Amino acid sequence: MFRFNRLVCSLCFGLGLTSAQAAQPPAVATTDTRAASQPAGAVPLATVRVEGQRQADPQQPPASTRELSGQVLEQQGIYRLEDLQQLASGLDVAVVDPYDTRLTLRGVGDGGGSEINIGMPSSVGLFLDNVYLSRPGMLSNDLLDIERADVLSGPQGTLYGFNTTGGAIAIQSRKPTFTPQGSIRQSIGQRGYTQTQGMFSGPLSQTLAGRINLSHTEKGGYVHNEYTGHELGGSNQDGLRGQLLWVPSSDFNLRLIADLNRATSYPVAVLDEANAVGVTRPYLDRTQLVGAHVVGGGYKVNTDDENKAYVRQGGLSAEANWALANGFNLRSVSAYRYFGFQPNATDSLDIPLYAGSGADVRDRVWSQDIRLDSPKGALFDYALGATYWGENLDTFAHDHYAAGNQTTQYYGSTSNTGKYVQRWGKIDDSIFSLYAQGTWHLSDVWDVTAGVRDSYEKKSGRFRRVNKNDFDSGDLNQYEQLPAAMLNVSYFFLPNVQGYLTLAYGEKSGGMNVSSGAAAKAGYDSLLVDPESTRGGELGVKSQWLDDRLGVDAALFWSEVRQFQTTAYDLESQSSYLINAGTMRSRGLETNVTLKPLQGLTLNFNGTLLDNKYLDFENAKCPAEVSLAANAPATCDMSGDRVFRSPKLTYNLSGRYEWQTFAALDAFVSARYAYRTWAYGTVDNSQFSRIPGYGLLNLATGLGGHYGDGRWNASLWLNNATNKRYYRTLNTGDYGSAFGVLGEPRTLGMTVGYDF
Repeated sequence: MFRFNRLVCSLCFGLGLTSAQAAQPPAVATTDTRAASQPAGAVPLATVRVEGQRQADPQQPPASTRELSGQVLEQQGIYRLEDLQQLASGLDVAVVDPYDTRLTLRGVGDGGGSEINIGMPSSVGLFLDNVYLSRPGMLSNDLLDIERADVLSGPQGTLYGFNTTGGAIAIQSRKPTFTPQGSIRQSIGQRGYTQTQGMFSGPLSQTLAGRINLSHTEKGGYVHNEYTGHELGGSNQDGLRGQLLWVPSSDFNLRLIADLNRATSYPVAVLDEANAVGVTRPYLDRTQLVGAHVVGGGYKVNTDDENKAYVRQGGLSAEANWALANGFNLRSVSAYRYFGFQPNATDSLDIPLYAGSGADVRDRVWSQDIRLDSPKGALFDYALGATYWGENLDTFAHDHYAAGNQTTQYYGSTSNTGKYVQRWGKIDDSIFSLYAQGTWHLSDVWDVTAGVRDSYEKKSGRFRRVNKNDFDSGDLNQYEQLPAAMLNVSYFFLPNVQGYLTLAYGEKSGGMNVSSGAAAKAGYDSLLVDPESTRGGELGVKSQWLDDRLGVDAALFWSEVRQFQTTAYDLESQSSYLINAGTMRSRGLETNVTLKPLQGLTLNFNGTLLDNKYLDFENAKCPAEVSLAANAPATCDMSGDRVFRSPKLTYNLSGRYEWQTFAALDAFVSARYAYRTWAYGTVDNSQFSRIPGYGLLNLATGLGGHYGDGRWNASLWLNNATNKRYYRTLNTGDYGSAFGVLGEPRTLGMTVGYDF
């Protein structure tokens, strides 16, 4: 495994092959040469399947990367970004709706807060077909027809660009083929779940191939609204991805990808608890005062209006590869994406407080990356590149508060009553960066890899709020230099045992308070947020034993994030805003073990033991249990406390057994158990937002066989088999309340498909 890529490169040079020839259309043969070469009466050999995994990037040094093939994703039934955490420990994906989706790796990622602020990027980069997506919701379509998904932990700011100081997730879709192929899938399940998929790929000419994917997914709700009788929490989505692959010669290929996606979701948060503060429960006192009827403690709500969110998005990318003289390869990736989000948010009560609210978002992103890779197999190989990235983002937040005594009584003042509060935010961002990374093969056992990147960012924006604490920021401008560097040393103790040490540094983009605005008392400087910097290290080992039937990877990791970006809360405007806090530290142990004890049986365990703390976080927002009490301090010191959304232990255990049954049918059974300990759901570490630990058990079984020129398959699956009630997110609400987005209950379903 470790020398696989180097061996392949040596064979390629020996045969005079180039990297572009892998995509060359096959020659047309009029006879079966294998059959013609066999003597009469000879017994044909059985088909041998060779399993291997293409390296994500030839310049990527050894690290604790979780490499997930598309076949594994399909076998495990992983079709959503949020479900990747059930295969990759240390990854946390918190989803409220397509816009409010947050990624965290080893506790580093999004600075938190009760609402998304468009002025702050995540520390975890998401890439689709080598294109950086500025927000997770831009991952249009489900994870269908995927070649591979790599989860890379720790700073990745050299090869994977800016804003990857916490890590990166790189997803590659399958390319068009010059051999005709296709597949259809139909899944059905409880509560109206249905998913229809179709894929067709094949040649359009001798030099042009195409691929098209279509999908439709519907999920019924699982939270009952007692007021309307509706079931909330469901969604429906339509996706289309089309590709063209042009290979006019052996030294050039061009891949064009276009996708469109539209989705409607009905997000809902349930009341977890009306918490006590002292001897009272302020939330119940306030709701009783206005005559609201509160329900909680299960899959139910009682609200006179309901949330709805619309997403319309799409993109176009072009990747060209030239095989140059002497083994060099030049790659160009050009892309444009559009993301449109329109919510209709309401309060959680059965009386009118506010409705028709939310933050409309329009995000347009374009990028150009050019990269030159040297030939492989020499003493030193390298990659050089340049990236330009631009973004134009607009948001319009609108809060429609109801008129009347109930609104006045609930909020305790007339500051919201009858108001239509409007907020406009705008960002124009551009980044230009140069990068280089190279590997010295000092001997057969020693490799040293070093990389650097320097990015220059120019960001401008503006924020304006009217009809409540009116505020206009005026024009804002920010200019930043964002350096990154990495050093990796690896050593083969044995041909099957490789150790490595990685040291890395990176800086994430600064931020702007253009979603809610900063507190007026904080002054103009609070509108701009400085970049945060991350120093990281990893000491690990990768090994294969028992003729590759046992693989054991383990790594100790450490990261320190300074000036980390997070949120504070302004009571006057009742909104969060961005700040630079002190220092946080993430450290721990990560391991991945794969065992194949007998033919057809594969077992995998991956786990992360995490210690993530605020080393310095003074003047933090106080949790609700403190701020609502008598004589509450204005701020709290959270130094030494655990970082939110950082469970101490996460692990995933999976097993799959395949065998051949009667009538030459292929059968399988599989199981997956994903567990995580408790974590705080909000940045203030409120006990009210503490998410209990939970484990999810998924089971599946199925059959498959030949029919005509293709293969059919059918499976029966059971997700959340123990019907565990768990929270995907949990946030504090008004007056000591806590509201959370529940995960889906037990779901039984089946999938049938045909590959041809």
